[in-house]
Amino acid sequence: MAAGEFNILADQGANYVLYFLYETNSSDTIDLTSYEGRMQIRRSSYSTDILIGITGDTTSGFATGGGVTGSYSGNSGVVGVGGILLNASAGGKTGATGATGGVYVNIGSGIMKNCPAGRHLYDIELVAGDVVTRVLQGRFEVRAEVTR
Repeated sequence: MAAGEFNILADQGANYVLYFLYETNSSDTIDLTSYEGRMQIRRSSYSTDILIGITGDTTSGFATGGGVTGSYSGNSGVVGVGGILLNASAGGKTGATGATGGVYVNIGSGIMKNCPAGRHLYDIELVAGDVVTRVLQGRFEVRAEVTR
């Protein structure tokens, strides 16, 4: 199945949160216990530099940004607040208070403040072993911050 298309509008210097349920075509939620989630934001699909990269599973998530340069390649990014939590509730909680199939994406303001303003691209993938499923993709537009 092709990935869903969703364009994001985010504010530079502010937290960004996205929540959605991963479901079958018949609206049954999918248990994400054995999955890892990952998301990358780049200037273009051909760019080798990453603006923001986040990962996570059902217990914890991690977010990496480009720091003052705005982008990074390889493992040279700056770790910050945020990540992806799977089987999570809309408030980011996991476990008994979570929701089967819930995907909670959080990018902290410290990472967003260094993300360059403009139109970029992103996708979100769920990985189980060797199987990679792209579930969401689109534009990631960042509006410039005025108050700093």
